[in-house]
This record gives sequence, structure tokens and C-alpha cells, in this order.
Amino acid sequence: MNRHPNGQTAGGQPAGGRLLDELGLRAAGDADALAAGAKSFVPVHVGTHDVRIGTLLELLRRHEGLLPPRTGHLGNWEDIALGRSGPMDFNTAICGGGHGYPLIYGFTRTEADTEGGDEAYQPGSLIDQGRRHLLPLHTWDGRRFTRRDRGRPLFCPLTQAEVDGELVPLVELHWRRMLAIPGYRFKQWAAALVDNGPLVTDMLTLLVEQADGERRQSTRLSELISHAVRLDGEVARCDLVQDGAGYLLDGHRYASARALAEAALLAVRALVEPRWFFGRMNDMPPVLPVMSLQLTNVLFALLDMHHPDRPSGAASPESPFITHLHWGARAMAGCPPRRGGYLARRSTVRSLRAITSPLVHHFEQANPLCFVLLPAQVFMLCPPSTSPRDAEVLGDLFGAVLAAGPDDAYETALTWLTAHGERLSDYVRGRFRAGSGVLADGTPRDPAVPVEPEGFRDLTFRQACGAVAAFEEVLA
Repeated sequence: MNRHPNGQTAGGQPAGGRLLDELGLRAAGDADALAAGAKSFVPVHVGTHDVRIGTLLELLRRHEGLLPPRTGHLGNWEDIALGRSGPMDFNTAICGGGHGYPLIYGFTRTEADTEGGDEAYQPGSLIDQGRRHLLPLHTWDGRRFTRRDRGRPLFCPLTQAEVDGELVPLVELHWRRMLAIPGYRFKQWAAALVDNGPLVTDMLTLLVEQADGERRQSTRLSELISHAVRLDGEVARCDLVQDGAGYLLDGHRYASARALAEAALLAVRALVEPRWFFGRMNDMPPVLPVMSLQLTNVLFALLDMHHPDRPSGAASPESPFITHLHWGARAMAGCPPRRGGYLARRSTVRSLRAITSPLVHHFEQANPLCFVLLPAQVFMLCPPSTSPRDAEVLGDLFGAVLAAGPDDAYETALTWLTAHGERLSDYVRGRFRAGSGVLADGTPRDPAVPVEPEGFRDLTFRQACGAVAAFEEVLA
């Protein structure tokens, strides 16, 4: 990587430190330590900082090619794109508004009668205009694909749906529908890994081999391979242990770290080339390793997924370190001060640092990493165009928050909601209720676009998160 003293790389993209400077986050991101190689991974949760929402959105407009991923799941995006999905409308504001793009994470499970499935995007169903239609689901029984009931969640990449009497890979079925949505530039997370398959395999091989020397070996391995999936679609936390030169994964032995890494890429390839995968079921190992979320998040950044138009396989354009901007939703980013999200947990940060450090030291393609987490939930404060009254009411709330001190957003919003919350529509209030995903209550709703109330862009992310946290406290 050719480094330039003016803060630009040879490829013309802004160096990592420049982005932090423009956001006023240089100290929070420990830019000097990253640039010197003294640190390999630093997380920054923008929801805990006084960065104006408008400042971030303006930065994205200025820097051509920079577009943070919004990691949504495989599933029902039609009503999301039409702005009538209730709590999932923050995706509409980000992806439809040009502030990010939908990067689809497919290692999810179908919704079921038991817990563990994806109730937000409901990939085991088709949702159209608020109506949910259950799909007949089939998985491999060792000889053929067999119809399954809804008793347990099924791993989406290894599941087929019956459509008009024929079996169609569930991933392919949803992907066709998603690509037909105008104005949305969907990308598969898995495609970047497959396109960089040799590099990803080398990286995972190194990490697994280095885990052998850890004192807490089983914990370290589980931070790389968190789950195992059987060919019948059953996926669960796994038991992965070293066995001589090889590794035992839920009773199935892989001869080496590289063999384990190559098998992990098979599950990824099932998302990109499902028909290729299903055509070789008899040759597949009975148990496949599934990459952890920790490893996934590191690869998001190292493979430069915040520059979605970068040619596949090209070196990262950022030096001396990468600043990865990423829109995280309820689980990943949460909404401080009520919830910080899993990426902000100390145990997760320790794991992410432990994964990133050896990659930075051993691979030219891996630079130190500042992971800037953008809380997507702030856009839940932008009502649909079909509810103009909500925009006026929320403008009053933002005025009160902006007039209060920077540390008082949460309490100010709580007080305001007690006095004025009933003025908001049931639709906007329903966004903040716990456990809700794409609406499937059978109620027809007109298409809409998110509207930014007066004062929205003047809020800092910390203030907006405080307001959303207050909504969750009152309405959950």
C-alpha cells in the first residue's frame, strides 16, 4: 500500500485517520496508536459521542465510493423498501436514502414454533402487503430433501422451499425477490468471502493454528467457529476440540486446520451458489463449521465492505489503518444508554482484537482497524410520509432535546413522552415495541418514505440514541 502524507492513499480513497478527524473522533478511535501499529483494533460506538447526525450524512455525500453497509438479513425486504414495515423502517431510511447499502447476512434460521429463528425478516415465509404466507420447507435427510414442520428453526443456506410443486433454494427464492426491488443495491456478504476465498482460507487457517497455543483453547476456537450445521439444517453451538493434528467438530474429524477452514467456506458458498451446493450433498461432510459473528465482523472491515464498488480482490484502499463505518441495528449497536449492543461488550471487543492482531501481523492485505459503529435505530425517529402529523410532533420533541444539556436527552425524552406520547400515531409507537419485525398483521398500508422532522440532523447520535432509548423504555 502506497501511503501519502496528505491523508490520501494511492487509490484516492480517504485514509482512515482523515475520516476520524472529520467526525471529531480521532482521540476516541486512538488513531495515533493504530497508525503506529501499537493497536490492531479499536471500536468506536458513535451513539456515545456528540457527532451530529447531519455531520455524518454530509461526510458520506462528500466521499465518493464510501458507503457503510447496513447488515440486514436474508428475508422479506419488499415492504421494507416500500416504507411500511413498522420497526424495520430504519432500513428504508438508510438504504433507500442513500446513507448505506443492504449487505445481506444469510447465516440465519427460519422462524419456527420454538425460539432461535429470525422473527424479524421471517425468511421461512413470504410477506406481501402485510400478509404472511408460510413456505413449505425441505431439508436433506441423508438421501433426499424431505418436508419439515415448523418445530425447529432451519439453517437458511441448507434449506429449500417448495414453490409451484418444485424445490427452490430458499436463498435463491429471496434473492430473486430482493433484486427485483428498484433502487436497492443488495450485496451478499458471502460473495465477498467467496471472491476472496484463498485469502479468507489462509486467514482462518492461521487463526485456528494459533488457537492451538492458547491456554483457553476451546474458548478461542469457539470465537472463530461458533456453530456447527448438519446437512438436515440443524444448527447449534458446537463442540470443537483439537485431536492430534486435526480437529473434532461435533464428532466429525477434520484432518487439519486448513481442512476445517475450507469446510467453513463451503457453508459460505452455499449462500452464493446454492444449486452447486445442493447438487453435491452426497459428497459434503456431515457437519460443517459456521464462522462466528466475531470473525464475520472483522472480515466486514478487512475486505473493505464500506467501499462496495471496489473491484473484488483489490487491496484495501486505506492506510496506515482502516476506518470501517458500519450501520448496526438493535442487536449489534443497540441504543445507549439503555442498550449498547453486542459489539460494545468487553468480551466481544477482546475477541475482535484477538482475531484482528495476528491477521494484521501476518497479512499484507490486513491493516489495523477502527470499527465505527453507527446506530441504525436513530432513524426510527423519522416517521413515514403517510403520517405528516407525526413529523410535526417529533419536531417538538427534538426541539426539547436540543434545548436540554448534552447529557439530558434520555430524561428529557422520557418527560416529553409522558406528556405528549399519545399524540403520536399507533404506527410510530409500535416501532419501539419489543420483539417486532416486518409487519405481518394483514393490515394493508400505503407505500411511504421516511421523513426527517425538523431538527433531526441537528441531533447528535448520543442525543438521538437517548431519545430512542426513552421510547423503548416507555413503549416496550
